Parts: sequence; structure tokens; C-alpha cells
Amino acid sequence: MKPTFERTSATSREYVEATVSQQRTYFQTGNLRTLSVRLEALARLERYIREERETLLEALREDLGKPPLEAFLAEYHFLLEELKLIRRSLKSWWKPRKVSSPAYFWPCSAQVQREAFGVVLVVAPWNYPIQLSLSPLIAAIAAGNTVMLKPSEMAPASEAWLVKAIRECFSPEHVDVVTGGCDMSEILFDQKFDFIFFTGSTRVGRIVAKKAAQYLTPCALELGGKCPCIVDASADLKVAARRILLGKFFNAGQTCFAPDFVAVDARVKENFVRECVELLHTVPWADEMANCIHEAQYERLLGLLRGVAESEVITGGGDRLESYFLAPRLLPNAKWSDAIMQEEVFGAILPVVTFSDEDELIEALRQYGSPLACYVFSQRQEFIEQMMRSVVSGAVCVNDTMKQSSHLGLPFGGVGESGHGRYRGRAGVETMSYERSVLRRPTWAPKAMDLLPPYQKSYEYLKKWMR
Repeated sequence: MKPTFERTSATSREYVEATVSQQRTYFQTGNLRTLSVRLEALARLERYIREERETLLEALREDLGKPPLEAFLAEYHFLLEELKLIRRSLKSWWKPRKVSSPAYFWPCSAQVQREAFGVVLVVAPWNYPIQLSLSPLIAAIAAGNTVMLKPSEMAPASEAWLVKAIRECFSPEHVDVVTGGCDMSEILFDQKFDFIFFTGSTRVGRIVAKKAAQYLTPCALELGGKCPCIVDASADLKVAARRILLGKFFNAGQTCFAPDFVAVDARVKENFVRECVELLHTVPWADEMANCIHEAQYERLLGLLRGVAESEVITGGGDRLESYFLAPRLLPNAKWSDAIMQEEVFGAILPVVTFSDEDELIEALRQYGSPLACYVFSQRQEFIEQMMRSVVSGAVCVNDTMKQSSHLGLPFGGVGESGHGRYRGRAGVETMSYERSVLRRPTWAPKAMDLLPPYQKSYEYLKKWMR
């Protein structure tokens, strides 16, 4: 039976304030310091996700028209793998780390232990509405925090699924979920949280950072940017075209670390475009690609094409306005100065620009700041190393796309305008906690290092001993 997802009602300021206060009180009881409490909470969430797999996939289909394979891999299987990894490894990750001490502190013991921040706010986007809500939430729970989740109102079916999931798996003093639009975000950012995890645009990220600064609240900002694909003359063009288009059109290009554009060596540009066009015309993209999230996103992408001659656009299939499906497009003769090259595309349109000189390429790429990812297709190690040195980015992926950000052993996050903070697996648990230094000395320790005035005698002795 097909599930129905009802729009959840917005939550009031009074409810938010009361819940934050309740969560702070619960955190202060120290109950969440117990590892077994956190592991059991994660186990409940894992069981729920498994049991509700079909409703999860249906919510994603309803919101974004996600093909079952994409939804299964990116938002169901990914979360289960992260849950299994954290549940399996948390005990060893959380173990205090012993630190050696200088001889003049002896006898003493020193260690670094991880501690939860307290009450954490997670604000999630619409493009991966379930994964990007639950992945940081899982890390926050594992680290021993209480959590307030704000899913995206732009994906109402996923929002409703998350509300039901959170309220069935957790008590509100541990984890709760609130709904609503910009007004609710304002209410939330007026509260004093102990940590904020935000995923979204760079523009909104700046606003979040300013709000967090009011209370000196630490935060992780997962933003975006124009992630370049660089294809040099030595690259395997067939492989490059296939992997770039797969990354670009996954989730209809609505991925913050998706390939944004291709910069290809002018000597192989024609052959590269030929490979792309063949894939564009032979792969049934129109049957196996997600929709735009809403009409505004659909119209924004069409707006990026205004002024581009129809003969300069190669399209794979037809658009469907009624479902906001925008067929994938290739702009084989884009120029660095074009309007579409001045902002993040965040959709299934792939501009292709050329370069003839590597120094000029580097200068052109630097104008885009520091994106989440840089993709380099080349067989020349020297060129790969040059790009890695010259282009600042949150991650680098060589001869493929997207893989670096779905690898649970690698930390995911940006730098500069693409954000700061890391998560995925262990990195997420460490981001949602802080290192606390602990040093212990016994009361029976010699008094020689209890340096009391007058200092002269001690000073003469220490000058000889501490060289």
C-alpha cells in the first residue's frame, strides 16, 4: 500500500524554548555519558530505518522523483553503513588517549578524553533530505549530545518521515524534531545551542555563522561552490566522460559536491565532447533521473540558459514541467565569462570550457574560491600534483567523481567559502565532541616542583637542570 505523507505543522517558539531547556537539563544529568545508552539509541534508529525502508524510498520519490537505486544507495544504504561503523567502533574511538609527561611533572598521569558539547542543532537541506538530516544527527548522538533537528520544509514527504522516525525512536529530551520554514529557522537561531551543524548554501551559511557568533557557539558549515572537473590531454576521455556525467546527473545535479563544470585541454576538447554527447543520447537519463525540487529551482536553471543559443545546448531527452523534470544538458562551447560560470549550477547542466595553458587554467580556477571538491582526470602524476597544490578545495578525487564524499573512512567537509568542519564516520563523532585535557598528580608527590617565592634558589637550580 502506498504511504501518504501529510505536511507536518510548524512548531511554536514556546515549544522550541521549552524543548531546548528540557534537553539541556537532561544532558546535565550525565546519563548520555554512558556508552551503552548512546549505542542503544543508535540501534533503535537503525532498526527503524530497516523496517521503514520502503516508506523512506517512497518519500524521496514523492519529493524529488529519485530513482530507487539512487535513493537506496545515497539515503538508505549509506546511513545503515554509517550506523554500523559507528556502533562497531565507538568504544575504541571514545577511549581516552594517554599522553606522556615531562620528567619535572612526575609523578603524574595525563590523557585526552572526548566530551560532548551539550545541546546540538542540526539544520538540513532538501537535496538529500534524509541522509543529510540523519548523518550529522547520528554523529551527535554517538558523541553523547542531545539533538534538535530541523529538516527542510522544501521536501515535505521526507520531513514527515523524519518527524515520525525521530518521535518513535527517541524521547524529546534526547532528540526532537521541529518543522517550519524561515520563521522557524529564526526561532532556532535565537536559542543558545552548544553546537550548530548546518548544511546549505554559502549565502545562508554566512547568516548562520553570524547568528552562532552571538553566543560564541561553535559550528560546522557544510556549504558548496563550483567544483571543477579538470581533464588534461593524457586523460582516458571515455572514462572521464562517463564518470563526470554519472556524477553530474546523480540526483539531477543537486549535490553540493557534484562536478559543476569541466575545464578540458583544448587539444582533446572535441573528442571529449563527442564522448559526452554519445552518452547523453544513448543513456535513458529521462527515465532514471531525479526532478528539480520545486518550480523555483526549475526556473532558476532555465534562467542560467537565457542568452545561450539553442544550437549551443545539447539536451538528453525532454523536459516535464508538471513534475519539474529538467532534462540533462551539455554546453560544449561555454566560456569562462558566461553567466552560468559565475554561480554554482546545482542542477543537470554541464558547461565545458577549455584551457591551453596550465598557468592560465590555475588563475581561472582560483577565481571560484575553494569548493568542496576538485576532480582531476589525467594520467600524468606531475599534472595531478600541480592541480592539488594550486587549487584549494575540501577534497580531491582523481580520475573519478563523488567517491571521496561517500567514503566513510574519509572526512567530508569544505574549506573557506565551502565551509568548515568535518563529518562521516569517526570524523563526525570527533566534530560533535571536543578534546578535554586531564592531568592528575597525587598529593604525596615531592614538594620540589611546588614553586613558591622566593624564587632565586629554585631558579638557579632549574637553570642547571632544565637545559
